[in-house]
Amino acid sequence: MSLLRLGIDPGGSSLKGFYTLNSFNPELILMEPEVATVPRESLEIYEQSKIGESNPENSAWIEYEQNCFAVGFLARKRFNADLQLQKRKFELALPKVLAIVGAIADKHDLENGSSIHLGILLPWGEYQDRVLFQDLVTKALSLYKFKGRSKAFSLELFLCLPEGGGVLTRGRAPGSILKEQTITVVMLGYRDTSILLIERGEMSKGKTEPLGFSKMVESVKSQTSGLKNEQLTVAICKAGKNSSHKALGELALNVDPIYREHEISRIRNAVANSREEYWMMLSNWLKLQVPRHVDEVIIGGGTAHYFRSQLNNLFSFSNVNWCERLETQINNSFPEVASKSLHYRLTDVYGLFFFLCSRGMKQSQDVVGTGATNE
Repeated sequence: MSLLRLGIDPGGSSLKGFYTLNSFNPELILMEPEVATVPRESLEIYEQSKIGESNPENSAWIEYEQNCFAVGFLARKRFNADLQLQKRKFELALPKVLAIVGAIADKHDLENGSSIHLGILLPWGEYQDRVLFQDLVTKALSLYKFKGRSKAFSLELFLCLPEGGGVLTRGRAPGSILKEQTITVVMLGYRDTSILLIERGEMSKGKTEPLGFSKMVESVKSQTSGLKNEQLTVAICKAGKNSSHKALGELALNVDPIYREHEISRIRNAVANSREEYWMMLSNWLKLQVPRHVDEVIIGGGTAHYFRSQLNNLFSFSNVNWCERLETQINNSFPEVASKSLHYRLTDVYGLFFFLCSRGMKQSQDVVGTGATNE
């Protein structure tokens, strides 16, 4: 039977995963983050009426315990799902895992009965749910349906790290002595901001606050009209810290030319105001959470790079690590993500994936060693 090793970040901006089957040749899978509860009849109508055939990750739906969920692109485009940011990541992670495993299984003809090594990132505030989630996902993977076809897999290894754990394990220079330093990991995501404090090799503190980039996007949305969160997020990131007129102007392409410049000006002002307000909230929180005596501050997440200069100034009292070694590895292995600036958002799950693989290999060696001893 095959072995699927899969590391997942069920983020608010995208569902991200690295995986490998049998041989060590990592592949990347990306999905939209939306999940929608949908009547089975609606999914049957969709299957019967669709024209053409998309990749399984773009037409993903699962059925488990008599409930059906559309996940990713299908949920967003067909069923108008929202991000449900008010819910815990833990609550939406189960259908996301089932969907991504089902998509990989269909793409690679992964047979039922195959084994899975699964790693997942959760916010520190939900890290205590990891045992419950392991029980739920073990049961769910053993019998569910993906796009109407039965799937059954055996979860042989489960690893959960708090957000930031992936960059902590793989984002530091080789030979760095973790046990002799005090380190803070700062993860700035779309939904949350998380910090981890590691003192002499042990995690002594963690905290998660709903201060992700979505706060700024919602603020811009409240000062403009007719714009969706997805549109705004893409345009704001593309516009950069100088709020590029051209990039933000794409949000006003459908506006009557008479009003277009006025609309662009209004959007730019809203972005500038919201950026200042959001940074004030974020920086004030970080000042309270990150002690000034730390030897190193490791920074990750897509939001972080939007505020790179401000964060460098904020943490000028310490060595700031932007995980550039991990980013270079991702760009070299997956050059298609560099043009989309995705590497900033992939470092944590990439580190998790490698940590998962090392755990799996150690487990295999332990089993072999035990067998040899018994003989």
